[in-house]
Amino acid sequence: GENQVAYRYEFYSEDNNRMQIETHSVYFEQKLLDNLTAKGELIYDGISGATPKGTYFYPPANGKIFTTKVFDIRRAYNLSLNLKLKNHTISAGVAESKEHDYLSRGISLGDAIEFNDKNTVLHFGVSHNFDSVRHANQVDWSPKDSTEAIVGISQLLSPKTIASADFTFGYEEGFLSDPYRQAEFIYAGHPFGSVRSEIRPSQRTKEVGLLRVTQYFDSLNASLEGSYRFYHDSYGIAASTIGLTWHQWLGKRLIVEPGVRFYQQGAASFYQPLFNVNPATAVNYSSDYRLSEFYSLDFGAQLTVIITDWLRVNGGFHRYEMHGLDQTAPAMYPKANVFTVGVQFLW
Repeated sequence: GENQVAYRYEFYSEDNNRMQIETHSVYFEQKLLDNLTAKGELIYDGISGATPKGTYFYPPANGKIFTTKVFDIRRAYNLSLNLKLKNHTISAGVAESKEHDYLSRGISLGDAIEFNDKNTVLHFGVSHNFDSVRHANQVDWSPKDSTEAIVGISQLLSPKTIASADFTFGYEEGFLSDPYRQAEFIYAGHPFGSVRSEIRPSQRTKEVGLLRVTQYFDSLNASLEGSYRFYHDSYGIAASTIGLTWHQWLGKRLIVEPGVRFYQQGAASFYQPLFNVNPATAVNYSSDYRLSEFYSLDFGAQLTVIITDWLRVNGGFHRYEMHGLDQTAPAMYPKANVFTVGVQFLW
């Protein structure tokens, strides 16, 4: 860790002017005592544009979709204290995020234990979020609670090779539906369709495994970081993520970091782009494209310039694309450009 303050601006812009998000964030880290460090982040998001409801212009074969206008401001923060006690590093944190229709408050506690001359680190932690979701009528609120526990290990395999493995288990309950997403039903007696707000199960469990290896190459003055993540939940979604990032030093003051990430998931058991049953007989249903079978690709690069020992600037560009693998209309899936710039002060 280093005493620092860093500012970053990010601009996310979907093709066809569909959705735009501007994010301002400030991160700080300060050593308070020899064994006590404070860390925190402040975030301000501006969100505007149009997002798919999950329904189509009839007939659905024409591929046109209904969208709803979105405008929101999100203000969030997270704060944590890290206490070093012998070979333990104990961390405790709080977080809060506010939007006009969503409020989240969270707490976390973790520990990292060093063994084997600090070549092995065992870490574990637990967190809980107390959330509230406002319904589409803009009046009623419903609770949503989530708990996650993580256990993992980091191992120095050689002076130039580091590997880590983590396992996370999560549990959510409460109002888990998206109040702005809808599902469309076409069934006997209703050939022109019936639209209902989606209903998701009120409980969900998830399991996540993550493997990461970083290898440094002396001759190139660079390192390669590779990762694989497997995700599964009680909705029936199984997903894999593969990531590769190359960290290249060019001289003593320039770092170039190109990277690519590939993600693929199966659909939730209650997902359909169009339902051919009477909604009165359906228990759970959603046409939210994020629950469909799809893959996404994220690729780009970041450039960091070390101006002095205490000042760094950086900038980056990423291209993000989603592509469907089932009968969901291609127009549902976003494609976006993501730009970032930042500055970091150290002391």
